[in-house]
Amino acid sequence: MKGQAVYAAAPNVVELRPVEIDEKKLAPNQLLVKTRYSVISPGTELDCLSGKESGWFHIPAPLGYAAVSEVAAAGEAVTEYAVGDVILSTTPHAGIAAVEEEWTSGKVPEGVDLRVAPLVHIALISITALRRAAAELGDAAVVVGQGLVGNLAAQLFLGQGCRVIAVDRLASRLEISRKCGVETTIDASSGDPVQAVKDLTEGRGAEIVVEATGSPQAALMGVQMAARNGEMILLGTPRGSFEADIVPLLRAVHRYDPNLTMKGAHGSSLPSKPHPMLKHSVARNARIVLDLVRRGGLALEPLVSKVAKPADAPAVYAELRAHPERVMGVIFDWS
Repeated sequence: MKGQAVYAAAPNVVELRPVEIDEKKLAPNQLLVKTRYSVISPGTELDCLSGKESGWFHIPAPLGYAAVSEVAAAGEAVTEYAVGDVILSTTPHAGIAAVEEEWTSGKVPEGVDLRVAPLVHIALISITALRRAAAELGDAAVVVGQGLVGNLAAQLFLGQGCRVIAVDRLASRLEISRKCGVETTIDASSGDPVQAVKDLTEGRGAEIVVEATGSPQAALMGVQMAARNGEMILLGTPRGSFEADIVPLLRAVHRYDPNLTMKGAHGSSLPSKPHPMLKHSVARNARIVLDLVRRGGLALEPLVSKVAKPADAPAVYAELRAHPERVMGVIFDWS
């Protein structure tokens, strides 16, 4: 079977390349899928494209990892799917792909718009912050960064019964957050966001601070937003280099006041499939998130800035780099 894929051909150079997969050569645990829609994960993919993610991403390589696909063929050991099923597949921006059954997150149920369904992959990253936090009804939860990951984290903490405060430097993203039901927002480009959090929490700070940008500067700022005995969840992958005095951070963790707890929340911190000794897995989270979407409990439509054709990929990535205030969620339509 033949198709095309969106490739990082060189640093900050995107092109469409042909791909071909022989379904007769599928491994027993593999699926051949035809992509219906895929979504760009801007933070990760722009860093991959720039060459910053050199530890695991090596140019040239296909971009992307979040798709909704139709099963075209299945290896003999595949147990969960049949030809024709529409599934969440951790596959690149490509018309066709081969994927191991382990790197899928279940079938997409009736009632979920397939056009926005790839965003569920992003929500499965965001939900790790909620799983790692000791969030309770009435807690103040600050989410620093309102890109796709941060927005969805804010919505999920809101669903947990937290009083969510969304922080970003881009007014356009804060407007999207409000459309998604997050009423309290702070524009970090005007005024002191730390003081704004203190003012909104009667001086206490937030029980939970989620850093969703990957910016070391934002993480150090987030420390100052936390309440005594609060938690800070590192949801965004730290990138780049940054020089600063880290003694205030270390003291915040070491001393009884504020007695800050810091936790990591990487998307792969949970097993992909259910395990008898563990409560959570990516597959379980996917069922929960998909049901939320089906019932209208998670807003995805406001996150979609545009639906593009794969042939438009070079222009799309260029716009994401140059105008983050204008473009956030981009869906590729592979039909």
